[in-house]
Amino acid sequence: MTGRNLILQRVVGALYILAGIGKFFPQLESVEGRLDDASEANRGTVISGPVDWLDRHPTGVMWGVAAAMVAAGLALLWNRRSVVVIALYGQLLMLVLFVVILVSSVPEILAMDAAFFAAAIYLLYRYHTSPGTRTAASTGPSREAR
Repeated sequence: MTGRNLILQRVVGALYILAGIGKFFPQLESVEGRLDDASEANRGTVISGPVDWLDRHPTGVMWGVAAAMVAAGLALLWNRRSVVVIALYGQLLMLVLFVVILVSSVPEILAMDAAFFAAAIYLLYRYHTSPGTRTAASTGPSREAR
């Protein structure tokens, strides 16, 4: 992983941590309000059942999303290749679910999450096309040399 890519990875990681922590501050983003809006906007659609269930459990959703975002952010900062790749795939899945659930009530989510989606795809591409070493910035022999 080149220096620029590592910087991108760490910036994205820090942003995920901040976004995860932000879930606990309704002044920044009310998870309960978002779920109420999503439930209303998705009424009568194929996803209304799962969205209504999420709307009935806003505290659990808040804790789950916050934990997933903070964990992914820490993984990106920790910078272990296998953990980073798993975190990036997990974030892609979570972003897709956010968009599916929220796009009817918050159409701007497409633009907001597009940058994170693009960053994750780009970083995964870089990881899958780079040699098996952890990062260019790592010290010591690569895993293959050990």
